[in-house]
Amino acid sequence: MKHTSTRRSCLRSALAGLCLLPLVSNAANVVVGTGSDTSYIVLSSGNLGVLIYEVSYDASSGPHDTKFLLDQVLAGDSSISMAFSNWGSASEPNYSLDSITSNLVTEAASFSPPFVYWAQWVSGGEAGYPDAVPVSTGSWSYGSGISSPYRLIAPGSWDAFVYSDGSSPPSATLIPETSSLLLAPLGALVVFRRRRNG
Repeated sequence: MKHTSTRRSCLRSALAGLCLLPLVSNAANVVVGTGSDTSYIVLSSGNLGVLIYEVSYDASSGPHDTKFLLDQVLAGDSSISMAFSNWGSASEPNYSLDSITSNLVTEAASFSPPFVYWAQWVSGGEAGYPDAVPVSTGSWSYGSGISSPYRLIAPGSWDAFVYSDGSSPPSATLIPETSSLLLAPLGALVVFRRRRNG
């Protein structure tokens, strides 16, 4: 009887582990910023691999855009630098991400073949037209800019920049913040029941 109970506990633990695996495998590599709210930045290229930044901030301190998140990344990670262009004005900026330098390699937009650039993808928040798909859908929308009003982040939103021709979305799996809140009690229940039965 106890042998069957132990098997069930092991099975439950394994299932909980499988449920939590995406959260572990897609966890943010670098945590930057301060505050009670979180949004995410993904940078993906041949040189960088896939870097995921968990950016903490206070959403109540005013509307924030992707440029704000990128500035937090630059302030928190000295191993990376970025160059921007402002297609707007000082009072109404319209920034674009031109290049990223890391590991002594600069990857910049190319206006000749193969026409690669830092393609922006978004999920959650607001992204002009068309609006960003919700994070809960697990999919990405092509970005419409990194400055307000073209992009406004929200707690739990994701922004990604893929050094490519812009035809493929990022490989990073989107995980809504609520999913971890829902899975945490499940994991705790399995551990509690396992200890009780053990």
